[in-house]
Amino acid sequence: MLQTVSEIHMAQSLSLPVFDPIVHALLILAFLVHAIFMNLVVGGTVVMVITDVIGMVTARTCYQQLASVMSRWLPGFLGLAVVLGIFPLVFVQMMYKPIFMPALNLLGGMWVMALSAGLVGFGALYGYKHWRDSLSHQPAFFLGIGLLSIFMFLAVVWVFVLTSVLMLNPDQWSSVQNTGQWSVLSLPTLLPRFVHLVLAAVAGMGIFLVCYGLLMGSSHQGLTEDEPKEGYGTWILQYGVAWTLGGTLPQIVIGPWLLLTLPDVVRGDLVGGQHFGSIAFFAGLTTALLSLVLLNASLMVPNVKGLAIGGILSLGVTIGFMVIVRHAVRVSWLSQHEMVGLVAQDRWEVLGVVFGILLLGLGLAVVMARAHKRMSIYR
Repeated sequence: MLQTVSEIHMAQSLSLPVFDPIVHALLILAFLVHAIFMNLVVGGTVVMVITDVIGMVTARTCYQQLASVMSRWLPGFLGLAVVLGIFPLVFVQMMYKPIFMPALNLLGGMWVMALSAGLVGFGALYGYKHWRDSLSHQPAFFLGIGLLSIFMFLAVVWVFVLTSVLMLNPDQWSSVQNTGQWSVLSLPTLLPRFVHLVLAAVAGMGIFLVCYGLLMGSSHQGLTEDEPKEGYGTWILQYGVAWTLGGTLPQIVIGPWLLLTLPDVVRGDLVGGQHFGSIAFFAGLTTALLSLVLLNASLMVPNVKGLAIGGILSLGVTIGFMVIVRHAVRVSWLSQHEMVGLVAQDRWEVLGVVFGILLLGLGLAVVMARAHKRMSIYR
């Protein structure tokens, strides 16, 4: 592998396959679906633990109730994120195997750490869910479990970002090979990209809470004390809006920082207005600004739920545009690097197998759900 990396670095031209636009669209869609659930896990864990802390400090039932509900959501969200992550991984390997696999190999040790961190975080989530009552008299230990899950998931995100950045910088592979994995930390896009993703995850959980609050409506979900005077559903909506703004407003600074760390050619393609990615970039900025105005207004006028709905819809459109921008940046960036003798091929048979397994799994899930429902009726 070391020899291969050296040969790759010394080569003068890279031939990546020109895939059908459908494959690019499928990659964007697959990553978007995976990112939604991954954001709910990463951002949701942060929001859940902080919500529990607020509930413990203020002794308000509404915070503790919401944190309890979130603790039941997150393990399922993590399972969906892992399963749905298979599809973007397959597409990336199809399209960018000549650069993805060397980057993956160079960070092999970190990937082992990321796998271990994911397993520990998964276990911590379940512990946080099942030990809520038994550890209520030991809040420090209980919150420690929550903090452990946060750090584990942030570690997983960190390794994913490392790999994504390293695969875009094949000229740095020899340096990483010779000086060690930690040399990748000097790449300028690494830190702003990581911070951008973590904040986006927090905003993503905020969006979900807004939707949950809208679904709850005027319901109080069994609260017997310290009910929010505006109603439990409305309170959740406002709480979700606050978290959405908390994850979105800092992007006003992080976004330009990330943009300035891009190579000049890539940045020029992005703001030049001549490519679809550039159109998506400016459209995303417009909808992002609209969402900030509407969400901020929804906090000042909480009785007008249409403002929150409009803000969430605008931000949802922004997320779609930014996923397109992410892909456009990768395409533009990789077009600046060339190497010889690395030509990937369309592997439609692989996609067929993956989709076949997905359909089989969905069918099995439906059968099991129906069987469980029948057993519940007979009980």
